[in-house]
Amino acid sequence: MAYEHKPGQGSAFINRDKKEDWHAEFKGDVMLPDGTIHWLEVTPKKTQAGDDFYKVKIGGVKVSRGSAHSEAKSNGYQPKPQVQPQVAAPDDDIPW
Repeated sequence: MAYEHKPGQGSAFINRDKKEDWHAEFKGDVMLPDGTIHWLEVTPKKTQAGDDFYKVKIGGVKVSRGSAHSEAKSNGYQPKPQVQPQVAAPDDDIPW
């Protein structure tokens, strides 16, 4: 059984592609309440007093080979259709 996203929940895993110190320690994704799946980055930090905490960053919409889109659809999220602008036909019967 595959992991199924639920609104307001996500997951993060160790970032095995980390090449620089500023790259996130953990990466994953999270489903927002509107049903869209976004990138998630989690980095452990320390306060000046020495207390541990986690910095969490939610990025843009995650699109990967249609899986995020189809997964979001299975959870009841229906994407908005893209609207094409309609251009009115020129009026040929205007005398001027």
